[in-house]
Amino acid sequence: MRRKDQKNVLMVVLDTHRYDRIGSYGYGRPTTPNLDSLAAESLFFEKAIAPGQWTIPSHASLFSGEVPAVHMTVQADDVLPKEFQTLATRLSATGLETTGFCNNPLVGIIQNGFKRGFDNFYNYCGVVPSTPQKEIDDLWQPLRKLWSKYTQILRKLSYPIQNTFASPNEFFMAALRPLFVPMWTRAANFKGMTGRSINDTAGFLKNIERENLGGQFVFLNLMETHMPYAPPERFVKEFVPYFSETPESQTFMREFNRKAMQWLIPLEKPFSEVEAATLSDMYDAEVSYQDHLLDQLLSVVDSKYHRENTLVIFLADHGEMLGEHGYMGHGFGVHEELIRVPLFMRVPGLEKGRRVQKRVSITQLFHTVLDYFDFESISTPYAAEVDIPCQSLLRMRSDEDCVPKQLIAEAYAPENALTIMRNHSPELIDRFYANRSHRAVYQGDEKMIAIEGLSKVLFNLAGDPKESQPYSDEKRIKELASVLDTYLDVASSRQLGSSRKKISLSDDLIQQRLRDLGYIE
Repeated sequence: MRRKDQKNVLMVVLDTHRYDRIGSYGYGRPTTPNLDSLAAESLFFEKAIAPGQWTIPSHASLFSGEVPAVHMTVQADDVLPKEFQTLATRLSATGLETTGFCNNPLVGIIQNGFKRGFDNFYNYCGVVPSTPQKEIDDLWQPLRKLWSKYTQILRKLSYPIQNTFASPNEFFMAALRPLFVPMWTRAANFKGMTGRSINDTAGFLKNIERENLGGQFVFLNLMETHMPYAPPERFVKEFVPYFSETPESQTFMREFNRKAMQWLIPLEKPFSEVEAATLSDMYDAEVSYQDHLLDQLLSVVDSKYHRENTLVIFLADHGEMLGEHGYMGHGFGVHEELIRVPLFMRVPGLEKGRRVQKRVSITQLFHTVLDYFDFESISTPYAAEVDIPCQSLLRMRSDEDCVPKQLIAEAYAPENALTIMRNHSPELIDRFYANRSHRAVYQGDEKMIAIEGLSKVLFNLAGDPKESQPYSDEKRIKELASVLDTYLDVASSRQLGSSRKKISLSDDLIQQRLRDLGYIE
């Protein structure tokens, strides 16, 4: 039996979405009119921080309520330890219905424990997507059942193969060859199906209202702003108007879309002026295209029912480097372009939008959702009780004392990217300290970036938002270093290792299938 209360949550993760490309955050180009309209009436967080620099650690924190140094799910082949009950697990256990619509293979396909607790989870990525079944005439029901059985078998065959690409192995390296990149980005739906997933989510929310269901947690992950960039022509013309008349831009974008290795590692040399502009503007075109598609979903949650009953949350799990500080992608570093993210939520009963200046972490959304569904506390493997309201962002409406005095973001070097660098550009490892953990410690407007075992530098973000002028203050560095040491000591004491494991990739059958596909010899 499902709970009868009318409360619902819609959580939308805009994967790889920079905060500074959204109008509400001060961007001058008209990239996000639909998101801006929602943000204007939301609890809007000016300075939200992601706990990790990429999908795996950030989603693990979002779903577990724990920081990366505790859950240590930081590599593509890590599995979230079963002792950490996911948000969906806790909600489902109380009778709430939990449904996921996902376009990211690292969340929806890889068997890393992120789907635990979801009653229904639809994947729009992968070789054989799993999407909601449509109502059809009785005449076609037998064929639908046969097709459903067939696709289930295909998924069972394809998922183990797709899981092999989570580790830095020969399969992963082979897939990065430019010849194969179009295969897995298009045929294998690497970025999912943005339009269809939004349409299905909108339909699901319409049904919640129509049937007066209530008690629903709905999760949607969108990947449109992730590489490779190929937005519809209409958006290219608006945001990259010179593209059709600039052969250099066309050649660069065509080649860069095929060179997946370059999406993952630091730059050997800076982009040229034309390359940097093309990449940045194409990113804007993708942002605008996704915002356009979101209009359908936002129109649905604009109804009286959803305004009164549904907490609507929009956030990014991380940003994206587009050449700043010598980085591309989201594998390395803790610069603002990467770990400062958009976060706003329309709260039922909130009479008008409110901007929150204090810095917060998206990890707190775990507690925020539980708080909205009236959880007072939860038990964890290492603590008898955790006070939910104290960590909930909903309390920011009246009590800013709930905000942490300092926040920490972590970047553990992705083994996949390190393998690429060792094989192709080993000099980049030392140049960017790529094999060491990078951490950011925030306190007020000060930010300290600490590179494990090497250096600690300070920035004042109020006067230097681009982090271009590090300064030296030994006293402050010592104080913030002490904060970081305490954080790591506490996190270490709370780590759970009894069920920690990697995704299994040793199946001989998997290797044979990959040989049959031509990925390995």
